[in-house]
Formats: sequence, C-alpha cells, structure tokens
Amino acid sequence: MRSYEGTAFSAELNDKNGGLENGGVLPSSKMFLHLPSEFARSALLYAAYVGHYFCDQTYVVRRNQFDYFLLAVIDSGGMFFEYNQKRFEVHAGEVILLDCRQPHVYGAIGSVSFRYIYFRGGSSEIYYKLLAGEKGYFKQPVRSIEIQSAIQSIFALVTDKTYNEHRISAQLYRILAELAGEEKQESIQNTAVLHAIAYMERHFPERLSIEKIADQVNLSEYYFSRLFRKCTSVSPHAYLVNLRITMARQLLTVSQKSVERIAEECGFHSTTNFIRSFREHVGCTPKQFRRAAMAELSKINENEKRK
Repeated sequence: MRSYEGTAFSAELNDKNGGLENGGVLPSSKMFLHLPSEFARSALLYAAYVGHYFCDQTYVVRRNQFDYFLLAVIDSGGMFFEYNQKRFEVHAGEVILLDCRQPHVYGAIGSVSFRYIYFRGGSSEIYYKLLAGEKGYFKQPVRSIEIQSAIQSIFALVTDKTYNEHRISAQLYRILAELAGEEKQESIQNTAVLHAIAYMERHFPERLSIEKIADQVNLSEYYFSRLFRKCTSVSPHAYLVNLRITMARQLLTVSQKSVERIAEECGFHSTTNFIRSFREHVGCTPKQFRRAAMAELSKINENEKRK
C-alpha cells in the first residue's frame, strides 16, 4: 500500500471479496482500492474501487447501503439486479449505472465476466439523476467505442504507479457525458419516428414514398428505414400499408362507400392492388369482410332488441 498527498492511497487487493462481497469471485479477478486525496474528494469525480471480476453462479451481493455509484459493463454472461422494488437483468454488451446508497442485490446468472467502477464526487449525483430518470437506474447497450476506450483508460490508470486522480476524473466524465449523449440521441431518433408516424396518419390517402416521408424528418431514406424498423420492428412501408388497411376496414364497416372509393380514399393506387393487399392482411376480400361485418352488426342489433 502506498501513501501520497497526505490522505490518498491505493492498492491492489488480493482479497477478491474486499470485505464487500460474499464469494463466487474466481481467482483470476482483480480489484483496486483508492482512497482519494482531499482535493479529489472536494473537486473531482473519483473511483474508489475498480475491478474486473470473473464469477460463478454463486456470486451474490446484498447491501442495505454503500456510499458510491456503481458503473459496470458486462463482458460475457449476465447478471440480475434487485433494486427500487424491481428485478431486472443485464447481459453481455450492456452497461448498468446504480445508486448503491439505496438497498440493492445483484449477482451472477451462471458464469459472468464484468468490469466495474465504484465512484462518487464531482457532479456524479447530478449525472446519475439525469441518466436514471424515473426508473431510478440506468442500463442500455454499450453503443459507443468512446465508453469502452474510457473504461480501458481507467483500468490502465489505476494500475499505474502515479495514479493520476485528475486523469481518472476526466475519463469518468467522458463516460457519463457519452452515456448522456447517447440518451439524447436516442430520444431524438424516437422523436423522428413519432413525427414520421404522425405524418403518415395525416397523409396516408396520398401517394407517399418512403423517400418523401424521410424528407419530412430530415433523414436519408436508407437511415430512416433502418431507424424506423429499429423503433417499431416493421418497415415504414409495412406500417403505412397496415395503416391504410386499418382505415379501409373502418370505412367498410361504418360506410356504404364502394370498394373503389374506399381504395382511393385509403391511398391505394388501384382497386386491384387494394383487394390483393386487403386479402393478404385480413384473409378475405373487402366485400367478404363487409358482408361479415354487416352480419355481425345485424346479430348484435337483434340481441339488443330481445333485451
């Protein structure tokens, strides 16, 4: 163990439980402890515990309170978490951010490998509130290479004999800023898809191309199509056709308009195209659907009269 700056010291702990966990940590695991200088405690984000754990299925942590925020990235396997009266799982390729000042339980799902940083100080609490939101915790896939790079830098810094607190603080801010940026970007993307859906709902009777819809949200046709599928699990074209079929079913049920007129009002280029598409989605022709709907309505009316 090494002292410097009066109150700061750091060390690699051979006790893999570190007085914190309950076993299940395999011998290849490493954990580093750092007690910060007075300056770091007052001005910096600082990492108190940094580790890379390899665990078996017996690994479980139960705490009522631990005065740090936890940032962990799952490299392989998965982990379960019980927090804020919720149980959820985090799997390989995902990051979790947790306020350990609240009661919490977490552990391995089978074998797991993960890197973790217990940190606090600076604007850590403000960032946590920004990222955790109403759920009370934050988890998502690690999409940015910046995050992986910053975590690797922190691990390199904690094993360096000089243990530069300022550089570690900078890397922690780098991670939190990147996570916040990803959240904002995802919100922007979801907003773009919602705007596109609203546009389709207003203009579905018109001749709409995917390119024209993408233009409405200032995206390329290729990127918009990928983003739309990611957010809705269907292509923009499939969503538009389904919207048109839904409106056609409504008109067939509540109006006496001809099939040709309904096809036109719902944005189909021709009656033939409408009938073919309707049969593919509903399983019958528009006329068959209307007859069945009228028969069902007549049955309901008869039942109402008998009451």
